[in-house]
Amino acid sequence: MQTIDERTAPPEGPISERIQSVLSTLTTQERRAALYLRDHYPVAGLEPLARLADASGVSAQTVLRLAGKLGFAGYRELQEHLRSEISQERSSPLGRWVSREIPGAEEDWLSGFGQHIADNVRAAFSLIVREDFEAAAQALADRKRPALAIGGRFTQSLSRYLVRHLEIVRGAIEEVGSISATWPDRLIDVDRRSVVIAYDIRRYAPDVVRFCEIAAQQGATVILFTDSRAAPASRYAAMTFVAPTESAGAWDSLSALFALTEAMIARVTELEGGSTTERLARLENIRAHMLKD
Repeated sequence: MQTIDERTAPPEGPISERIQSVLSTLTTQERRAALYLRDHYPVAGLEPLARLADASGVSAQTVLRLAGKLGFAGYRELQEHLRSEISQERSSPLGRWVSREIPGAEEDWLSGFGQHIADNVRAAFSLIVREDFEAAAQALADRKRPALAIGGRFTQSLSRYLVRHLEIVRGAIEEVGSISATWPDRLIDVDRRSVVIAYDIRRYAPDVVRFCEIAAQQGATVILFTDSRAAPASRYAAMTFVAPTESAGAWDSLSALFALTEAMIARVTELEGGSTTERLARLENIRAHMLKD
């Protein structure tokens, strides 16, 4: 009896992950449609079949073939799956708490929690488009480009962590801060040379989204770290990096976003090379003088 090779089995999971898993197997036209769907997620997938085909520059039959390779019986099933993804992503902590599965007494709660976090980190790195990551790192490593970092209620800690490292590595980077009344003062000098790094997860902060919108309108390169390609700020971002935030508990987890942030810091530091070594040496010299009696 003939068995199905696991390598040819239809992919499972979120549509964004399915696209990543099949990209290397697609034809040129299918790849074009897949990349358009990925880069305009989720809006493109909610459009009628003909509109998605026209927008991505392929035929309707190509989109249907792509849907099949993503594991769906047709375009309608793909859309239903996409709507389900969006619905799940927008669930609140309360909703997740009410619907959570209570572990049995024989289960190791702590190990299960840790495994969930580890899975989030693995998923986040598997979703990264390498070209986008490298482009973002190159932009942040360019000292001629002033940078601003902004975050929401909980993610501001991530933007601060990024800034604290990159102000040592490259300088010319500023944390926007939490007082939105001062944000116009930060935006006034934003232009095409500027890089804006934004963190925003559900429930998305309207003021952070607006900041990204204005920055993009003024020509800045916006780099977004978020939990979904459906995040409102993604429409203004040149590069979007997505990390799962669900945990085994009621609250979102920032562990995967933190891991992506550390990866970005490490890559920018490598790209800076000798310049970073020189800056660190100067910094240590200044610190030594500051500590003198």
